[in-house]
Amino acid sequence: MVSSIGLIVGIAALVFFVALGTGVKRVVLEDLFAIRQLEVVPRQYDFGFTRFSITELNERAVAKLSDIPHVDAIYPKMKWTFPAWATGGKAILGRNFRAEVIADGISPSLATDLKEPQRFRDWDAEVSCMGTGMGEAVGCPPAQQCIAGFCKKIACNPKGPQNQCPQPTYCVQDTQTCDMPIPIVVHPSLLNAYNSGLTTALSNGTGVRLPKLTPDALIGFIFDVELGNSYLGEAKQGEPRNRKMQCVGVSSRAIPLGFTMPISYVRRFNAYFTGEQQSRTYHSIVLEAHSNSDVAHITQAVRDLGFELDASHSQADRIGLMITIVTMLFSLISLLIVTISAINIAQTFFMMIAERKLELGVMRALGASRHHIAQMILGEGIIVGLIGGGAGILLALAGIAVVNWGVLHLLPNLPIQASSFFDVTPMLIASALACGIIFCLAGCARPAYHASHLDPVRAFRGD
Repeated sequence: MVSSIGLIVGIAALVFFVALGTGVKRVVLEDLFAIRQLEVVPRQYDFGFTRFSITELNERAVAKLSDIPHVDAIYPKMKWTFPAWATGGKAILGRNFRAEVIADGISPSLATDLKEPQRFRDWDAEVSCMGTGMGEAVGCPPAQQCIAGFCKKIACNPKGPQNQCPQPTYCVQDTQTCDMPIPIVVHPSLLNAYNSGLTTALSNGTGVRLPKLTPDALIGFIFDVELGNSYLGEAKQGEPRNRKMQCVGVSSRAIPLGFTMPISYVRRFNAYFTGEQQSRTYHSIVLEAHSNSDVAHITQAVRDLGFELDASHSQADRIGLMITIVTMLFSLISLLIVTISAINIAQTFFMMIAERKLELGVMRALGASRHHIAQMILGEGIIVGLIGGGAGILLALAGIAVVNWGVLHLLPNLPIQASSFFDVTPMLIASALACGIIFCLAGCARPAYHASHLDPVRAFRGD
């Protein structure tokens, strides 16, 4: 029936917008903000001209925070507290660049979204081994040999030939050993910022844009870093050191501007360049809640201990609330369309009853009860609701597929990357189908009552 078109459109809009709202909320809160992972920072007091904190994030704070109920895991984070700059880029950009470096360190177990998480590790950590030999054959990292049950780096001469260390290791000047490049990861937003604007800004006005990069293109990229020295000055202690670093992936757990490495590297560098105190102080601690429902309780417990949550947590709450309100608004509009459709369906059924008055009169004369007549009309309404609701769901799924394809293929540089921005669940499908049936029954209720109370005599007379 033409009157069911409104029902189809309304159900389609309802499924589309609810799936979009829940999907975007999931992507934003879980992928972008990782709402189950709460980042704890020291409580600060702002006096306008300065800020200071009365709490410190150290091992004692880690112990207190780990005692909070429903905290499944705890991950300290530490920024490096010394100047450094990086040089490189010719292998993938065509020429070398030099830039100031901002970096932090996290536990490798926090970077769960890496394609090859085994490469994000501390290659300098002490590793036990068995047997005699070198490398993976005895359980050691590359260019390390098994001596007295522990892996030891092989020696090299920085002034000797470049190929004296097996690939991918290199000869470190200050330690005179063959070391693996320090593994680092970058945030997706940094890659998107480069692809969307920096390709032109870094062209030096030549008009030739730098190539755009994909996450896979970055994996394996090696560059040089001078630690303890940069445009901003020198570290307060220690001689500058040169190291190579290698990108091993793109992770949402990385620092948004800069790069992230295993925290043990940062701890050692901070101790060398800025002192032992800096190597024992964390800049933030990530708590992983057991479920989203535990976040509010953990948040209050953190504040009771004298700490605060990173500003991104309150921002995530505001964004989540805004998405919910917008989703509710569009859902109400969809329900309004379905309501108008129900009114049209009622009018259509009244017209059908008027045309079938003689048929209904014959049925009543042959013994059909009012209950049977009402059941028949309501059954026809259920059929209309099933067909209209099913068609609306199919229309919504088609629209979702088209929009998903368009976003993923036509807008590849969005700051948020996800396989889908819609969440279509069996509960949503069942609710939409039930909604179509309920509104059709509501539209058919009055016509069914009218048909069941039709006088057979008046029906035969045509009154």
